[in-house]
Amino acid sequence: MSGAFLPWRDVLHEGPVRAGLSLEALSSERARFIAEAFRAPVEKVLKDFRERDSAFARAREHDEIVLWFEHDLYDQLQLIQVLDALGDRPGPPVSLVCEAEYLGTMAPERAAELFALRGPVTRRHVAEAAAAWAAFRSPDPRKLQNVKSAALAFLDAALRRHLQEFPWSTDGLSLLERRVLQALQPGPLPFARLFRAVVEDPAFLGDAVLAWHLERMQRERLVERRGEEWALSGKSRSRRVPRWLGGYEVRNASLRWDPASGRLVS
Repeated sequence: MSGAFLPWRDVLHEGPVRAGLSLEALSSERARFIAEAFRAPVEKVLKDFRERDSAFARAREHDEIVLWFEHDLYDQLQLIQVLDALGDRPGPPVSLVCEAEYLGTMAPERAAELFALRGPVTRRHVAEAAAAWAAFRSPDPRKLQNVKSAALAFLDAALRRHLQEFPWSTDGLSLLERRVLQALQPGPLPFARLFRAVVEDPAFLGDAVLAWHLERMQRERLVERRGEEWALSGKSRSRRVPRWLGGYEVRNASLRWDPASGRLVS
C-alpha cells in the first residue's frame, strides 16, 4: 500500500454534531469541544482539523480513494460523515474496507489481504450514509430509529448503541453509566482496571473519553474519586450535566431509551 494517508480523528459520539453546519464550521465547533473536554490547546486542535479538512478537499486529485473503517460506533460515525461529504459527484473511484476486525491489532498480511479485497462504494452506500448522517445531526434523534442500512453492514448496530446512551426509561442511566456503576459495585477501582471492566465489543470507547465521563459523573454525584481510585458515591444523581448526543443536547431525561421496545420514548 502506498499513497497519502488521512486519519479521521474525531469522537463524534460525544459532543455537539449539529445540523446545518458546513464541514469547516462543524470542524471548528468540534475542535472547541475536544479542546475543552480533553484539556488540549484549542489552537492546536483547530489547526489539526483545518489540516485534515484541507487534505480531504484534495482527495479527488488522487487516482483512487480508499476508505478503511472498523465496525464500531466510533468508526461508523466517521464513515457516514466521510461518505456524506464525498457524495456521488464525479471523481476517482472510491472503495471501502470495513470488516469486523481491528486494524490496530491486525497482522500486516491480513491488512494486505483486506486491501486487495476492497469493494467499490456505490450510490447505495452514499445514500444510506447521507440519510444516517442527517438523522444523527438532527435535533430530533428519534429520526435515527427510521434509518435502515443494507450496504453499510455495521451501521444499524452502531446507531442502536448510540441511542442506548440516552437516559433509560428504567433508571435514567445511560448504558455506559450503568456499566461504570456495575463495575464499581464490588468496590473502588483504579482507572486502568475500570477501563478494562467497561470495554465493550465492538470496542469504541477510548480512555480519554472514559476519563471525561467519570469527571462528568462525579459532578452529577454518581461516582467519586478517592486518591488513585474511582468509587461509588453512595448518593443519588443531584443534577444532569448537559451532554450532546449528535444533534441533540440531553439536559434532562424527558427523552429516554426504552430497552423493552428498543426505541426512544417521551
